[in-house]
Amino acid sequence: MIRLILIFSLIFLAACSPKNETPTEEELNKVQIDSSAFSAQVGIVAYTSLSDASQTAQTLDSNLASFMYHPNPMSQAEIQQAWRLAYNSFLRSLIFSYLPIQDPPDWQSQRIGYRHLLAQLDSWPIEGGYIDYIQGYPFSGIVNDLTLEIDEDSIRSQHGFTDPTNASLGYHALEFMLWGNNGKRSARDFFPQENTAPIPINDAVVTAQSHDDSSKESLEGSSNGNTLLPADAPEIKLQNHNRRRQYTQLLIELLQKDLHRIQRRWEPSGGYYAQLLQQSDSENILRSALIAAQGLISQEILHKRFQLISSEFSKTSIDDISELLIGLERWFMPVEEDQQEASLLFLLQQTDNQVATEFTKAFKQLKTCLRTMSADDKSIDQCKQDTIQLLAVLRHGANALMVKLPSLN
Repeated sequence: MIRLILIFSLIFLAACSPKNETPTEEELNKVQIDSSAFSAQVGIVAYTSLSDASQTAQTLDSNLASFMYHPNPMSQAEIQQAWRLAYNSFLRSLIFSYLPIQDPPDWQSQRIGYRHLLAQLDSWPIEGGYIDYIQGYPFSGIVNDLTLEIDEDSIRSQHGFTDPTNASLGYHALEFMLWGNNGKRSARDFFPQENTAPIPINDAVVTAQSHDDSSKESLEGSSNGNTLLPADAPEIKLQNHNRRRQYTQLLIELLQKDLHRIQRRWEPSGGYYAQLLQQSDSENILRSALIAAQGLISQEILHKRFQLISSEFSKTSIDDISELLIGLERWFMPVEEDQQEASLLFLLQQTDNQVATEFTKAFKQLKTCLRTMSADDKSIDQCKQDTIQLLAVLRHGANALMVKLPSLN
């Protein structure tokens, strides 16, 4: 069965290449391109990248254990930093998810395909109140819903329950738990205390069901079936600390589980994705790599990440763009001497050195822009223009390598 699946997937990968046509005189005069060295390392680089993401997730898990043992501002700052490093590693691996490789049909039906796993790992933006309390809603979310079990089946079933922003899994659900809705989460929220049901503190705090029409008018609204407190309501003592601890620990456990599943598929000796690449030819792999780069720059960076809402709780969304770019740069333009002759940049240098120089310059220009980018429109627009320039140079480079990329929408 797996052999049949591999055959169909190889056919899909081969479909990425243009049909055999009589070469033009210009093409005949071009330098012959040997992309075998580049193609041979794609699977290894992907596996290494996913392994790094898994390793930093394990480090994050270790930091969480220390934080849970002694919740305090110092250990909280340490786990927040560990979260950022773990998410950086994940973002650097995201380029490989854009390779045009088709998952087996049963993975789709089981909801364990690459796209589905990414939707669990990197769902954003998310509604924090779906997970835990936010300002004005002290009893909202999964943490405070005592009818909901904190276990894998339950939490997975809650992910995207009625809307994509109803996220209960992944890096950004964890980000919310570590920073809170306003970026000021207190370490005291994770002190080990017995779970308690939401109980009115005074007449200003009651369930929405107990209000008559006149008292409802005094409330500002509601969220997830929980009452939004009046602006002058007294401070509420937070509850369900142990559930909050339990849920946060489960988040990292499930995150690692999903990462490991993807990592295993890139394992050089027998991973499904690795086998597909090993059984494909160099021309197909080169074009697939360029398709992946175009997808990452156009779809992921240009059309999504410049909204600056991916890491909104930690206020580090600009870093997300930089890390995506680093992942692409490390693959196509490695600094390690033993990898340089198996890189896309080396291929470009052998084919058209001017294009290679433009490619390097466009990368550097965008990286410089991102280092100084702020949230104002003018600054964002400038970096968008630099991203468009990088995309144009990439397509120019593909032409130099006699690779025809899909048109951009």
